[in-house]
Amino acid sequence: MDTSAKKLDPLVSITVVTYNRGSYLKAAIESVLAQTYADWELIIVDDGSVDETQTLLASYADPRVQVIRHATNEGISVSRTEALTATKGTYIAVLDSDDLWNDPAKLEKQVAFLERHPEHVIVGTFINVIDENGSLVRKTAYHTDDAAIRQHLLMRNQFAHSSVLMRASTIRATGGYQEVPLGEDLDLFLRLGLHGKFANLPQYLASYRVHAGGVSRNGVLMAKSVLGFIRTHRAHYPDAFRARAKTLLTMLLAHLFDVRSVSAPRSSYRDTASK
Repeated sequence: MDTSAKKLDPLVSITVVTYNRGSYLKAAIESVLAQTYADWELIIVDDGSVDETQTLLASYADPRVQVIRHATNEGISVSRTEALTATKGTYIAVLDSDDLWNDPAKLEKQVAFLERHPEHVIVGTFINVIDENGSLVRKTAYHTDDAAIRQHLLMRNQFAHSSVLMRASTIRATGGYQEVPLGEDLDLFLRLGLHGKFANLPQYLASYRVHAGGVSRNGVLMAKSVLGFIRTHRAHYPDAFRARAKTLLTMLLAHLFDVRSVSAPRSSYRDTASK
C-alpha cells in the first residue's frame, strides 16, 4: 500500500452561488482563501452575471477554486443544487456571495467540532451583521445546543446560511435543496435535523451583509413557505402551534407593509427573511 499517495478528495466543499454581486464577491472569496484550514474546494456558480463577476473570477488561479458559469440566469434553486452536485467533500460549507467569514479559523473550528461529535449533522456560528461598506450593524446570536435549537427552530431559524458546516452524507440522504418559493435553507435544516443533532458555536465567525440590492420584500411569500415547513414538520419539532400563529401574524404585517410601500424592484435571488 502506498501511504504517500495524496488524498484526492477535499474534506470540505464550499459552495458559493452568485448573481451580479461582483462588488462583494471578492471579499467572500478572500475570506475563504484566508482560512487556516486549507483542505477545501470552492465551487462557485456564476448564475449569468452581467457585471464584473466574470473578470473577477478569472483572476483567481488557485486550483482549489472551481467556477461553473451559466450563460443566462437560471435561478437560485437550480444553482444551489448544481453547486451541491459538484462537491466532493465530506463536509459542505455555504457562503452567500455578499457575505464573508470574518474569522480565519472558522472552518478549522467547525471541522474539529464535527470530527469530535459524529452524532451532529450541522454546526453553525453566531454572526456579525454588516452594511454594504463592511461596518458592523449589530451582532446576532442563536441557541447553541441541540435541544434548545430544536425548541425554537420553527419559531425562528437558528442558523445563518453562510455560517453552517454540514455533513455531505446527510445532505444526500435528505435530497438536498428542494424547489420551494423561499427559505430553501430553513427547509434543508429542518430535514437535516431528522437525521442527527444540531449545534452552533457561540462565536461570531461569519458576517451577513445587509444592503439595498439584497433586500427582499417577499415577506408574504416567505411566510407562506414557512407555514408549509411548519405543516410538514409539526410532528418532529416543538411549538408548531405557536410558530404557526407567529407566522400568520408575520404574514399579515408583511402584507400591510407591501400594500403601503412604494413599488420597488424585488430581489427573488437572495432570501434575507430567514437570517
